This record gives sequence, C-alpha cells and structure tokens, in this order.
Amino acid sequence: MDVLVLAGGTGSRLWPRSRRTKPKQFLPLLSKRTMLQETVERVHPLVENDRIFVVTGDDYASLVESQLSAVPRANIIREPSGRGTAPAIGLAAVHMRRSNPDGVMAVLSADHLILKAEAFRNALQAAEEIAREGYLVTLGIKPSFANTGYGYIKCGDVIGESHGLKVHRVGRFAEKPDQLTAERYVARGNYFWNAGIFIWRTDIFLEAIERYLPRLSSQLNQIRAAFGKTRYPMTLSRVWDEVENITVDYGIMERAPNVAVIPVDIGWSDVGDWHTLTTLLSDDESANVVIGPHVEVDTQSSLIYSDSGRIIATIGLNGFLVVDTGDALLIAPRDRAQDVKKIVDQLREEGRNDVL
Repeated sequence: MDVLVLAGGTGSRLWPRSRRTKPKQFLPLLSKRTMLQETVERVHPLVENDRIFVVTGDDYASLVESQLSAVPRANIIREPSGRGTAPAIGLAAVHMRRSNPDGVMAVLSADHLILKAEAFRNALQAAEEIAREGYLVTLGIKPSFANTGYGYIKCGDVIGESHGLKVHRVGRFAEKPDQLTAERYVARGNYFWNAGIFIWRTDIFLEAIERYLPRLSSQLNQIRAAFGKTRYPMTLSRVWDEVENITVDYGIMERAPNVAVIPVDIGWSDVGDWHTLTTLLSDDESANVVIGPHVEVDTQSSLIYSDSGRIIATIGLNGFLVVDTGDALLIAPRDRAQDVKKIVDQLREEGRNDVL
C-alpha cells in the first residue's frame, strides 16, 4: 500500500494559532509532534517512508521537508495553488503510479486526530483488500453526536467483510445537515460521518477521473508527459491555472457506482476548531484547558491559551475561548468557535495579511 497525505489546508478556524504561513497540520497541537508527523507515524507499522507521499502547496513544501526528513523529497508533490481534493489527489496519483502501477493508495488528511491507531490500521488493511477488487473505498466514522459540521454517508447493502469489518455499498452521500436532520441520521444508525479518508487502486481512481472529470484527466496527462523534463515546472504552472476547483466527493465519489464504505470506530476528529480542541484536551466538561501562564477566579469550561509569555487573568468566565499569540488576541464563547472563520474572512477583506 502507498499512503498519500494531503497537507495543503489553512486551518482558519484555529486562528490566531493557525496561520497562513504555518497552518494547523504543521503545529504540535495535541502532542510534542506536529499533526503531520502524527499522521505519518500512525501508518508506519504498515508503510515504509519510501511509500509515503505528501501533496502540499509550494509555500509549505519546505515545512513538510523539515518535519518529515525521512520521507524522500521526490515524494513531496507540490501543487501551485489549491484546486480542491480531486485535482490534488489526481496530481499525486499520476506521480505515484510511475513507481507502483498496480498499487493501492490510501488518502489521508494531515490534520486529523485518530485516537485508536491500531483499529485505524486494521481498517486500512480491510479497505486495501476491498480496493483490490476494484472498489473506491471510504471509511465512515461512527457518529458520537449529531454533528452539523460534517457530511454523512448512508450505508447500503452489505457486500462483504474484511478484517472483522463489514463492507457496505454507499447508499448516498449527504451534505452537512441542519440539527434536526443530523439527529435523525444518528438515530437511524446507518449514517456515518464522512471523514474524507479514501482507499483505492491508483489505476481505478485515474480511470474514474477519465470517466467523470475528462477535462482534468486531459490536464493530468499533459502534466505527466512533462515528467523528468526541464519544462515540467512551466507545464505544471500553465496547466494548473486552468484546472477546475472540485472535491473528489462531488466529482467522483457521488457519481461512481463502485463505491464502498466501511463503518469504523477509530476515535476520529478533524480538530476543526477551538471548541473541538478544548474537548479533546479536557476529560471534564467543567474543567479549564490552560496552556501558558494563567490566573483565574471563578473560571470554568474555558480554553486559556497563551504563547506570548503574558499572563492571562480571567474572572467569571464560563465556556469561553481566550487565545493570545502576542500579535493577536481571540476572545469568544466556545459555542461560537465555528465563527472564527468569519474573523479570518474579515481580516482578509481588510488586507490584514500581517496577522493572517
């Protein structure tokens, strides 16, 4: 099996700690290792470093190289700009197929938390077995609550079993629901979170691009024709400017008939915002999570984060986020954590690149 790690996101909901120059996947948010390093470490029992590939933006390639020094530099694939997951995975696939034409590739995100690593590796092995039969496989995460921030996957008929896990046809992919719909999905028991984890044969995936995204397929063929030639950087830049921004879910997975899902319980989280991070770092809903110097009176259920060296003093806070990075200070109720992206959008509109 080959592993492709997607490491091009911006992590805007974790602003001001996650910045454009160093997004969350390059930060040690949950341990002494960065999330990118944790992602690679998690698959090491299954995959050697020379079978690990990373696709990332030009701006982040040096960060990837420094944090994953054991991964060959030739395996770090640069995309000139973000064009969605379908082009990013497609670009990586044409690179990866050169060294392993009949291989299976697992597509993982660099900024996800998975607490049950052994169960995750077992799921990857199960998915690899099913993928070799020609299926495009995704993992469905058992929902722990009615989350409206994730898409969902409805399980269809059982088509097999592997490594002790049932394999289903995908009934349908559902967009992020409202609260009532999310509660209905969870109550039914056959809907699972869409974590964006994919496993498929590289050749089958490229055939799917050719069928459902023919323009992208043609563009990838132009890029592939330039491999190993001095014109490669210029060709990549020229072609990439014309590539459509599209997700692999919308472009392929929702349209292909050979899509399978394996429901799993692997302790997954996308660590998408400060509220989620606070929950992950605290065993007690009423306890504070404190990183950095803090003095408090009657403060509960709050995240207090400071890497500026300044003492944060709080009085009477309940369920708040206070994040101080020296050049920016975020204060918000925990239940408004998703709205941090609105702050980032406003700062971008105002041209405040100094704090982005």
